[in-house]
Amino acid sequence: MKTVLLAPAKLNLCLLVGPVDNSGYHQLFTVFVPVGIHDRLEFDLAARPAAEVKGELQVRCHAVEGEANLVARALRSLEQSTGWCFNGRVTIDKRIPMSAGMGGGSTDAAAALRAGVAALAENGGPVPDEGLLRRLARGLGADVPFFLDPRPALARGIGDLLEPVALPSAAFVLLFSSHQLSTAEVYRTLDRMREAAAAGASGQDARVLSAVVSSAVDFAARATTMETAWKMVRTADEMVRLLENDLETVSFRLLPELCAGKRALLHAGARGAVMTGSGPTLLGLCRDEEEAAGVARRLKESGPASANQVAVVSTL
Repeated sequence: MKTVLLAPAKLNLCLLVGPVDNSGYHQLFTVFVPVGIHDRLEFDLAARPAAEVKGELQVRCHAVEGEANLVARALRSLEQSTGWCFNGRVTIDKRIPMSAGMGGGSTDAAAALRAGVAALAENGGPVPDEGLLRRLARGLGADVPFFLDPRPALARGIGDLLEPVALPSAAFVLLFSSHQLSTAEVYRTLDRMREAAAAGASGQDARVLSAVVSSAVDFAARATTMETAWKMVRTADEMVRLLENDLETVSFRLLPELCAGKRALLHAGARGAVMTGSGPTLLGLCRDEEEAAGVARRLKESGPASANQVAVVSTL
C-alpha cells in the first residue's frame, strides 16, 4: 500500500499545568488547534501475520532515523497489539520545526497509526477499534490522541482527554527560536520552582515562585473557569484574553530571548501573544491572514527576527 499523508502541526492557545498525579504526570488543561504547517509522510507498507514473515521496516527522516523515530514506535505498537507485522518503507519530509512545542513528532506518530490501520485493512488483517487505537496513541505521547482527529479541542488529563470545541477562524504569526527547549527539562524546572516556593523561598524570586506554586494549587478552579470561557468564544478578539501558558515563566527563564520575542509580537500589532506548548515557539494572534501578514512584515523590519524565523499560518 502506497499513500501520502500530510500531518499538521498544533498550537496550544491555553495551557494550564496542575500538580503531578499518582501516575507521575502533570494534570493539564489545554486548548489545541491544528494549523497549516505539515510534515509530509510517504508510506509504502504491506502487512502480514507475524507467524508467516519477518517484518522489515525502514524509516527515513533527516531528523531522526530508524527505530528511534516515533513513527517506527507507532507501527511497532500496532504490530504488538495485532500479531501482524509491517514490511516496507516510510519517508518523512520534516516541515514542522523540531522541539518547537508544535507536536511534530506526535503528529507523525498519529499519521503512522492511521497508515498502519489502512495497511492492515487492505491486507485482510485485524483492524484495531477506536478505543485500542487511542490507547496506543496515548502510550506514544500525550499529544498523539489529538492528532488522530486533528480539530480544535479542549483537553484534560495529560492532554489526552479530548472534547471538540467550535472556535472562530484565526491567523497566527509564529516566531521561531534558533534554540531548542527540552519539554522534560521545562517540566522538571517547573517542579523545582514549585518546590522552592512551597518551602518558603524568599528574596527577589519570591513573587515569581509564589505565582508558580499558586498556579498548581488553584489548578482545578482555573481549569473549570477556562473551559467555560473557551466554550463561549465567538471571535478572535474574545480569544485574546484567554491566551495563557503556565510554562512561560519557566521557559522564559531558561531562554530569556523569549520574553523580548513576545513583546516584539505585540509591538508589531498582534492582538495577543503566548508561547505554545513548552516552547520555544511564540504565536501572535491575528484576526485573519491579511492582518497576520502585516504583523509578520513589521516584525521582520523591526530587527528581532530574520525571515526564516517568522511564519504566518491559519487554523485548519
